[in-house]
Amino acid sequence: MTFRELATLRVMMRNALLGAVVLLACACGAYQFPGSSPTPAGGTVSGHVLSVPCAPVERAGDTCAGRPVAGVEIDFRDGSDSRAAVTTSTGAYSIELTSGTWKVQIKTYMRLISGPTSVSVGPGSNVPANYVLDNGIRVPVPQQ
Repeated sequence: MTFRELATLRVMMRNALLGAVVLLACACGAYQFPGSSPTPAGGTVSGHVLSVPCAPVERAGDTCAGRPVAGVEIDFRDGSDSRAAVTTSTGAYSIELTSGTWKVQIKTYMRLISGPTSVSVGPGSNVPANYVLDNGIRVPVPQQ
C-alpha cells in the first residue's frame, strides 16, 4: 500500500468513527440543537391537604371548610419508583414526577374523605390533587 492509500484509508476510518459517534448521540437523544428547549420527562403534582371538622362543636351556619394539615407525607408509587412529598404549614405540597400513572397514599391516622388515589402525569403537565381528611373530632351527642 502506498502512503497516499494509507492516508485515504485513515481519513475514511476517522470519518466513519465520527459518523458512528454522531449517529449514536442523536439516536440516544443526548444531542440538542442550540436554542431548543428539552421536552420535560414528567410533570408536577401539587395541591393542598385539609382536615375537617375544625372543632368539636361548630355553630349552626359556621361550618369550616377545613384547616391545613402540616407535615403529612404523601407517597407516590408507579410500580418501579417511589417518591414522597411533605405538606408545609399551609397544607401545600408539590412534587416533580416522571410521566406515568402514580398511586397515591397519604401517611396519617386520618381517613381520606376526598382526593384522587392515583394521578396521571404527562410531559410538562401540572396536575392538581387536593385532599380532605377526617381528623376524628366528633360533635358530642346530646344526652336524653
